[in-house]
Amino acid sequence: MASDFLVDGGRIMAMRRSRGLSRRILANLVGCSEEWLRLVEKGARPLDRLSTVMRIADVLRVNDLSELVGGPITLPATGDHGEYDEISQALLFPRLCADEVAESVHRVHRHVSSAWEIWQRSPRRYTELHRRLPALLLMAETSARLAKAADQEAGAANLAQVYRLFATLLRSSGRHPLALLAADRAVAAATADLLLPAVTRAELAEVLIHLGRYADARRLCLAATELTADPSTTGTCYLTAALATAEENDLLQTEELLNRARKIGDRLGAGRADFLTEVDLHTVVVAVRMGRYRQAIRLAADIDAARLFAKDRQARYFLSLATAHTMDRDPEAATAMLRKVVETCPEELKYSPGAGRVVQQLRLLDCETTRGELREIARLTA
Repeated sequence: MASDFLVDGGRIMAMRRSRGLSRRILANLVGCSEEWLRLVEKGARPLDRLSTVMRIADVLRVNDLSELVGGPITLPATGDHGEYDEISQALLFPRLCADEVAESVHRVHRHVSSAWEIWQRSPRRYTELHRRLPALLLMAETSARLAKAADQEAGAANLAQVYRLFATLLRSSGRHPLALLAADRAVAAATADLLLPAVTRAELAEVLIHLGRYADARRLCLAATELTADPSTTGTCYLTAALATAEENDLLQTEELLNRARKIGDRLGAGRADFLTEVDLHTVVVAVRMGRYRQAIRLAADIDAARLFAKDRQARYFLSLATAHTMDRDPEAATAMLRKVVETCPEELKYSPGAGRVVQQLRLLDCETTRGELREIARLTA
């Protein structure tokens, strides 16, 4: 599984002993077999579901998962439902339809496709998905569980896509620990689909980048390229791996990964010009992440972001350029980029942590010509 690297079973064993619990008692409290737990503790079997890690952490009274997981990850405890919004509750406290009536997998697929369309195109995508996703997850879980044998793969694919939506929304909102949980579940649900095993791993890698797990993210993406024969999916994995490598300031490896993606775009040809645009945009974002702000600005001069179908990606690109212009001490150009974000999706300024940081940095520059407009933009981030 994608998240095999997350847990060291020896840590679980040490903490169990420090709490005075036998292996049998912990296994009973978690809801697993004693033999399974023994294999996990000895490192003979991977603990590949973050939700199971959370159950173990809850029993062992561990609030900071970095004590069990190989990295700085803190997920909310699973005790009081009232502390969380509907998105958090849907992930942390899964439930099933009481009347056991399931929508057909085909109908669920239409709802999932509609939700992705909203995320990629709607100026109110954050609000809309916050409203829709809890019910959509409940629908997908019930449909997948009750699907006929012939529809089980399609039901699992629907569920994986819903978890991907959760992960994308939470990651974009800066809620990375919960995004990690959603991305992990997407990987687990995607095993039967031809494309989803690679796509869900790329999403998980994006979350790991935000958590500072750059090497893990790169390894995950490169492994995912072996799981699909679809060129654009392979290219997406290379682009995400390049973002992770850029965070480690490894210029040569980053350029190699971008070149691999660009070669795929060249082979796809004019029919997939949008993918080459994706490569160009990632090249700019990579330059920003490596602190090469003027290079990013020069590269951006030849890019038409409007060629991208997905407005969420356009908004992320404009935010990266706003950062570049801000760090280059050009508040007017940076404010112009924020204006493009507002035109693309005003909610980006409210929900994206990166937008708030750019606005704060621009206000510190205190440019007289942009002061009034920044006040208006700042209201959108409140």
